[in-house]
Amino acid sequence: MKKKEETLKDSRKSLKSFITKKKIIIVVIIILLIISIAIIFVVRKNDNKNNSLNKNDNIVKENNKEENSLFMEKEKILNLLIEEIAKYQSICIDTNKSDCISESKKEEIVNNLEQLVNKLNDISDNDQASFDQLKNEINDYLLEIGSNIDLEEIIDNSNINNNFDKKEQMTSNSTNKEVNTSLEGILNSAKLNPIKTGYSSLDKKVNSVISSVTNSSMSTYEKVKALYDWVINNMSYQIGFIMGEEIDALINAYGYYEMDANQIFLASNGFATKKGSCDNYSAMFMILTRRLGLDSYVISARNKNGTGHTTVNIKINGKYYNFDPQREDNSLKNGKIMYYAFGEDDNDSKPYTYINRNKDVSSFHKFSKQPEENYFKASITINGKTYNAKSLTNKYNSIISDVIEVDYKNHPNTTIKVEVDKNVTYMWTTGGHTNLDWENSYVNGQATTDKYGEITINQTYSAKYDYTIHIIDNDGREINFIVHFNFRDASKKLSISANTGDFSYNDYILIGVSSYDSVGNVSYSAKVIETNDPKGASAILIGPANGYTFKISNLDRSNYYYKIEITGTDEAGNVATDIISGNEL
Repeated sequence: MKKKEETLKDSRKSLKSFITKKKIIIVVIIILLIISIAIIFVVRKNDNKNNSLNKNDNIVKENNKEENSLFMEKEKILNLLIEEIAKYQSICIDTNKSDCISESKKEEIVNNLEQLVNKLNDISDNDQASFDQLKNEINDYLLEIGSNIDLEEIIDNSNINNNFDKKEQMTSNSTNKEVNTSLEGILNSAKLNPIKTGYSSLDKKVNSVISSVTNSSMSTYEKVKALYDWVINNMSYQIGFIMGEEIDALINAYGYYEMDANQIFLASNGFATKKGSCDNYSAMFMILTRRLGLDSYVISARNKNGTGHTTVNIKINGKYYNFDPQREDNSLKNGKIMYYAFGEDDNDSKPYTYINRNKDVSSFHKFSKQPEENYFKASITINGKTYNAKSLTNKYNSIISDVIEVDYKNHPNTTIKVEVDKNVTYMWTTGGHTNLDWENSYVNGQATTDKYGEITINQTYSAKYDYTIHIIDNDGREINFIVHFNFRDASKKLSISANTGDFSYNDYILIGVSSYDSVGNVSYSAKVIETNDPKGASAILIGPANGYTFKISNLDRSNYYYKIEITGTDEAGNVATDIISGNEL
């Protein structure tokens, strides 16, 4: 019985041991399964993470390619250049028509554009520095040939719009509402319409300044502020002035309206000298912000002490905001710009009042050209050749480059035909009398014509005269044709006559020379051919003289003798001489 119990006990013990081992095995298996599942999970997670990272890398690479690669910009510029080449390849050849060009000019432009295309193709897609340099070169050349394409405008506007859209998406509605009521938001909300002046040298300078202080990542507000700073930091105050003749030349050469020509002249002068009055400051800032695309105007004002002033108003969403860089320049605090006059509205207190803003705004034509019907046109015909002139100003001098050769011996009477498109008064004077100087000089003739008239000049001896034909319309506008005449006897040879001037100086003499029966202009030379002065002939100084042909100096006329030979040569190669000596000296 006892043995049987021990056997049963051993069996139970064995069973219990087996069960314990089985449990351990099961636990181990479960643990191994858990570990296996965990390993699989971690591996899959890492794979997904790596896949996600790779995907994100690809997205970043694609974004970088879109945002930073030069490829897209290069393609856009290449297409534009190809369009320009096609345009000039098909342009008409005619030097007498404004919309045509000469054959040589056409060939030159096409070749230059093709060279720019080749240079652009040679730049790799990651050579930003070379690309930027070539882009400036292309932009300058397009400006030079008068193209409407502006690379900075096309590229910058695209980037500005993209950046602004991204900023708008990142801000909440409440933040947008707050920003849009600030000056920054107002400037950033402005619709941009960039324009050039059409005056090549000024446009190049404006582009240079803008590219030096702004970049495509900046907002409109940041760009305006940077340009405001540039004007203040680069200009110093100096009382300005207006050159009427230079303004008139701009108006006639480019067809500008008067207000536009004034601003171009003032801005050009300011950029060139870095000095000027409020007029220069305002003109420069207005043209810079116009180039950005803002609706800017130079506005005349009256200070409280009665003196005049100009400032800049920028119109945004129907309201005007005042920017006054010259006043700001006078208000620096410890050399820092305080932005007192940056973006004032009409409710802000200012030390001046506008004279007539509506008139200033309407007088500015955004550098557009005047229509042909605004011109006063006239022509004169001499010896079968016609000379045309047109003017938008009150007085315009048209200097005829040709020298009109007249054989007075066989043709003593020379007829000048006058033709205009309206009733005019015309008169003529000898000498280069212009701008109504004829009122104080001898008037050779006066008449009124209905679109046509004739002037007859009678000349019976050899002479060189300037005749000015004054043509005045009913509005008081005047065109002055200045004509150079050379009256000569074709049967005679060139002759010259040299005469001394003032005798009051012992150490120099002045010599004036006249020519007769020359073909075209005459050039003169002089030399000392004989003297008893111990210094010798080589020591005598010969140079030009104001009002005379020569100044002969380093002389001692009280003690020594001089003999001087004057030689004249006309355009046909005819030579004549005259000698001054003895008592003449």
